[in-house]
Amino acid sequence: MISNSFLFRSEGGFIRLPVWGHIPLNTPLKKILSHPAFLRLKGIRQLSFAQQVYPGANHTRFEHSIGVYHLMKLILQRIVTNPLAESLQNETLAFDDHTCKLLLASAILHDIGHYPHAHVLEEQAPFHEGKAVFAAHETLVDRFLFERHEGFSPIAEILESDWGIDPLETAGIIKGTAPGRFKKLISGTLDPDKMDYLMRDAHHCNIPYGSIDIERLIESFVPDPERQRFAITEKGIAPLESLLFSKYMMMRNVYWHHTSRTFSVMLRRMLQDAINASVILPDALRTLFYDNSDDRVLHELTQRTERSWPASKELLGNIMQRKIYKRALTFTPYRNGAREPETWMFAYTTDHERRTQKEKAICDILNRHAALGLKGHEVLIDPPSLKDVFDYADLRELRVHPTRRENLTHQRSSPEPSIRFDDFGESVFRSDFILSFERYTKKFRIVCRDDLRELIVRHEDEIMETLRE
Repeated sequence: MISNSFLFRSEGGFIRLPVWGHIPLNTPLKKILSHPAFLRLKGIRQLSFAQQVYPGANHTRFEHSIGVYHLMKLILQRIVTNPLAESLQNETLAFDDHTCKLLLASAILHDIGHYPHAHVLEEQAPFHEGKAVFAAHETLVDRFLFERHEGFSPIAEILESDWGIDPLETAGIIKGTAPGRFKKLISGTLDPDKMDYLMRDAHHCNIPYGSIDIERLIESFVPDPERQRFAITEKGIAPLESLLFSKYMMMRNVYWHHTSRTFSVMLRRMLQDAINASVILPDALRTLFYDNSDDRVLHELTQRTERSWPASKELLGNIMQRKIYKRALTFTPYRNGAREPETWMFAYTTDHERRTQKEKAICDILNRHAALGLKGHEVLIDPPSLKDVFDYADLRELRVHPTRRENLTHQRSSPEPSIRFDDFGESVFRSDFILSFERYTKKFRIVCRDDLRELIVRHEDEIMETLRE
């Protein structure tokens, strides 16, 4: 059995979190939890604008990060104490003390680069001179790992002195730049990040869609050295199905809830106009978001919305007062089960200038018909996401390691000890089935001021012709 003192180390004391209860602490972990760069995560909500729909969803990246650490620890304890999991390890993927420390550090710090509304701002806006103003949160790891904060030594020094690991290697795992090493152990179909946020988000939203048999799923984990990831035994198939279905239900009801998405669209348009009008410089906007909490960001933006700001500054006031735009038109890119999407809808996801121009064009159409004096931000486009939220490609590579006598015949025709999940034949949740989830969930919406909905519906054909041009 592999000796792993760090993995089972505890100097007493616990932190109690919703969902997982008492989590034992050790001194190296406590030093990270009390560091200002980590404590800032207490001000960053896990679900951005979702609390406008589910008022209980005020949980933060702080407790989520601890939950991911806790699940990673349970997974590693399973791997190093189970004879089957031990027998599958080799020099390519061995869970020794050093590897476990790297994975635990990557788990607790995986969201250290997060900033307010990061997921809202990373993919679709704003842009300046052809470049995204905001970085992906994973790429900001170095900013919070290697820099001093409020007079404290960098977290990197804690990793070196107390954890005994290389902070550069830890940062590489989190950013996904460590070549092929451990990437899928932190982010993929089977990762503690997803396992925690599905359960935690459902708990705080008080909805029944995030229930997963976590204990049985973790019990089924075994290493897959060839692909540098986790595999499962047959015991894990049913709980994995519950995880995949939970994600689908949470996407439909929480993550892509139309109200949350509409608040996001309103914020992005307001920021884009401010950048275009040069009333706030990109560097100042980045500093504002990277160094503040969710509520503080909106407060600071409110303080800066002076007369020089474009007319769309009223969008920020609407956000603050919860005067949400309403859905006027909704379409699915994959109509009637089509395998190929209507690509023009996805073009608006990345072409920010075109999106703004068409929003103004729709307002011009309404002005012509009703002389409303619209300024161009009263109608907004919410295009579908390009992101593969269901890890389709990753699920195709997931392996099942058979342990039951009746399943061992699977191995006779394969040189590998495991079988692709898709080929195992015990689940309808194949990767192509998950792909249909992906396609169904994506929507293209036109949202607008409440009093404009009927007018937009009345002139739908003319608006759609403009959008397709």
